[in-house]
Amino acid sequence: MQNYYTQFDTCRERDIPACADVCPFKMDILAIQERIAKGRFNAAYKSIRDAVVFPGIVSEICPAYCESICVRNIVDAPVQIRLLEQSIVANASRKAPNKYNLPVRKKRVAVIGAGLSGMGFAFRMASKKYDVTVFEKSGKIGGSLEGKMDEAAYMAEFELQFQNEKYELRLHSEVEDLRTLCRDEQNVLDSREEELFDIIYVATGKNGNTFGVPLPGESSDSAESDIGGCMRIGDTAVFIGGEVCGKDPMHALADGINIASSAESFLKTKKLEYPKQERPTGCVPDEDKLVNTPPVSPREGDVLTEEECAAEAERCIRCQCDACVRQCDLVSYYNKMPAKMRDEIFLSCKPAGSLVHKSPARKYVAACTMCGLMTEGCPEHIDLCGMIKLARHKMHAAGKVPAAYRQYFMRDMVFANGEQAALKRKSGNGGRYAFFPGCNLGALDPEYVLKPYKWILEKQPDTSILLRCCSVPVDWDGNSEKHQEEMNSLKQDWEELGKPILIMACMSCRKHLREYLPQIETVSLYEILRQWGFKKDKADEATGGTYAVFDPCSARGEKAAREAVRTLAADAGITATELPRGDKHGCCGFGGMGSIAAPEFSEYVARQRMELSEDPYIVYCSNCKDVFCDRGKRTVHILDLLFGIDPEGKKSQPDLTQRRRNRIRLKQRLLKEIWGEESEMKSYESKYTLLMGDEVREKVNKQKILEEDICDVIEHAETTGRKTLIPNTGHYKAYKEIGHITCWVEYAPFEHGYEIYNLYTHRMKIELEAVWNGRKTDL
Repeated sequence: MQNYYTQFDTCRERDIPACADVCPFKMDILAIQERIAKGRFNAAYKSIRDAVVFPGIVSEICPAYCESICVRNIVDAPVQIRLLEQSIVANASRKAPNKYNLPVRKKRVAVIGAGLSGMGFAFRMASKKYDVTVFEKSGKIGGSLEGKMDEAAYMAEFELQFQNEKYELRLHSEVEDLRTLCRDEQNVLDSREEELFDIIYVATGKNGNTFGVPLPGESSDSAESDIGGCMRIGDTAVFIGGEVCGKDPMHALADGINIASSAESFLKTKKLEYPKQERPTGCVPDEDKLVNTPPVSPREGDVLTEEECAAEAERCIRCQCDACVRQCDLVSYYNKMPAKMRDEIFLSCKPAGSLVHKSPARKYVAACTMCGLMTEGCPEHIDLCGMIKLARHKMHAAGKVPAAYRQYFMRDMVFANGEQAALKRKSGNGGRYAFFPGCNLGALDPEYVLKPYKWILEKQPDTSILLRCCSVPVDWDGNSEKHQEEMNSLKQDWEELGKPILIMACMSCRKHLREYLPQIETVSLYEILRQWGFKKDKADEATGGTYAVFDPCSARGEKAAREAVRTLAADAGITATELPRGDKHGCCGFGGMGSIAAPEFSEYVARQRMELSEDPYIVYCSNCKDVFCDRGKRTVHILDLLFGIDPEGKKSQPDLTQRRRNRIRLKQRLLKEIWGEESEMKSYESKYTLLMGDEVREKVNKQKILEEDICDVIEHAETTGRKTLIPNTGHYKAYKEIGHITCWVEYAPFEHGYEIYNLYTHRMKIELEAVWNGRKTDL
């Protein structure tokens, strides 16, 4: 689990957009644009001032690094951030800085150079109420601003921002020896206290005096030098920055602002550190959001009106690293970022004495579809699905997963691998191949297995068959011991067939075997149909039409299988279209078996997939067909088109009990039609004749209840008398625990059986008293 935990260290969730990253001040451009959109220009102005100190100067001379890297350059023109800043400065009505009544600090700060960098540093330190003195060898402040903008304008900006701050400005005051300002042992004895400083910032401008302070990145032989960009002289910390270090004016100002933080840190902790270079942002913008939208031009004057500012800000697609939100249904539905999920999953995996104790992730761990799409879409390839899968195994071992979540699926797997449904049979002496259709395909309709297998036998008469579940349900359940047992059984079956190449009709089965039994060579049925020259029977001709191909999540990356399906569809007279993101669309909602644990999430996922195209779907996964057909989306399996099973997609899906009957019937027909054997197995029939309306039958399917479960409840009620009469309807209500689920049924007898009016299930266990109605309850 620790390996999964540490991979989140590279998560880019909080990485800033490229425009903010390239900005020397790391200005929160997205927050500023939000304020513009709400018409809060004074708040937007304050945000800019907090970042750059002198917005009136920066908005005029900044070369707009942000615009050169804006993702909108791909389609039209960048968001005009500099023009927006100028417009904010022009439109803001409250520019005067707030005045804060902070206590005066005793520490003294010297600034050598009154250029943009020095004044930015001086402002930051003065605003914290340090005693600041600025030394300037010339007769005016501003440094390299001269010639870049009007002197009156930048002087007015300095006056505006400094109006609430006190500092001493010494013009025509050149510092020749830095040590005369430092608190070393000799100066403390010889100098007046007011001439010594705790912090010195050297910002002497382009080609200015460095006073021997090593530039950032340089090493120094001086024993007083700690790291590049700063040094210690006695008890004084000396920093250097700005244009003297080769910076342009904007980066020089940013130096002054950032170094002020390091200087204050030194005063508080005596730890000397130069501002560290931040790692580049890893934010990956969603280019799908880009729509050609021309930039807004001012109708009057040189700046935008408030309405024009809002329109220009609207062009921003708000870049952020949200690939996980876009790619992962779990993240978007539960509105939890992966790093938050990581912490909750880690906590949930710790052993505890009860199901509810410290298991905040239990619900969404059980809900995950295990599609793996987030890992592919994440720039850092964080494997959230892998972590969730491991969490399922750990939580199962710790007894922190309600068994009811997977009870139906485990029972279904046991039935599929049991004597009534499973079949392992060599054809002839057993050749190179064996057909592995999976457990659900034949449960839909035996024809989905019979027709392809008969065609395969025409091409390769010695092809064996292995009819059983691949056991992925028990892996999704997290039961490691049972899963290993099932995989050993499957491996033994394969070995007894002579270790053939398995022809897989189910892509999920193929993916599962590749992960846990990589020694078994597999090939998809659809590749075989294509390679072995499948020709459609004229009697099975489809009516044509346009269908969108929905690739199962387990086929992502299976190029040969995906291409084979499209070729087969075209040969069947179908015009196949692609979904907007190809096969990068996530699961249909069945994967991971979360429909009982989180039915609302499974429904959300299914609806998201159904809305990808208005065209009907072609699928090659029986689970996808189930999910979409159950919700009214016209869907056909590729085998429907090739073998004429349900080419119009009009057949209703079988219910859970009918699926068991289909599995038995499939085995019986295989034995009879392929090997001429009559099966002695009894058909799967209910104890009683049950009548159910469509609404009740739909509820039975959604709650994963079998007819045999309903019969068990009724039999228990009729045998023990534990039933309640509903006077106004004449119906009976009764319950029985079926494994880990309590099943309630509302029913009434009729001549040939029972009519079912309602039913529901829950996970609560009902504790009975020793005696009820005068009878013992342990019946």
